[in-house]
Amino acid sequence: MKIHRAMSVVTFFVIMKTAVSQDNDPMAHCRDVFVSFMPCMGFVEGIFQQPSPDCCRGVTHLNNIVKFTSPGSRNRQDTGETERVCLCIEIMGNANHLPFLPAAINNLPLRCSLTLSFPISVAMDCSQLRNTKNPDVEKLKGLL
Repeated sequence: MKIHRAMSVVTFFVIMKTAVSQDNDPMAHCRDVFVSFMPCMGFVEGIFQQPSPDCCRGVTHLNNIVKFTSPGSRNRQDTGETERVCLCIEIMGNANHLPFLPAAINNLPLRCSLTLSFPISVAMDCSQLRNTKNPDVEKLKGLL
């Protein structure tokens, strides 16, 4: 278990180093999602029984980003944040060697006491959220 956690942390830092070192790299557009969702990886992969407080704070942060930039929001026009967050989590899921567990994903909102404003699933398919208003989203699609 400690080895997997260490590998997840190493994978995360490799992804982050790539994102930070290359400003034109599409991965840079996922930096905030990686930081916010990384504490949840052990839970959604079934390693831990409960999401950590950091996981719940991160998911709440992502939820707020999506909620306040989604269609119908009173604060802003749709900027493609739902799709961006979805794609970044999809990239994280594809980069890891352990799959997301359906039961853990389904329990994440309940365990963190929130209703998700973005999809997370075992078979992530963010293409259903098509939004071409955000050029960063188009860059991310090329990574999948």
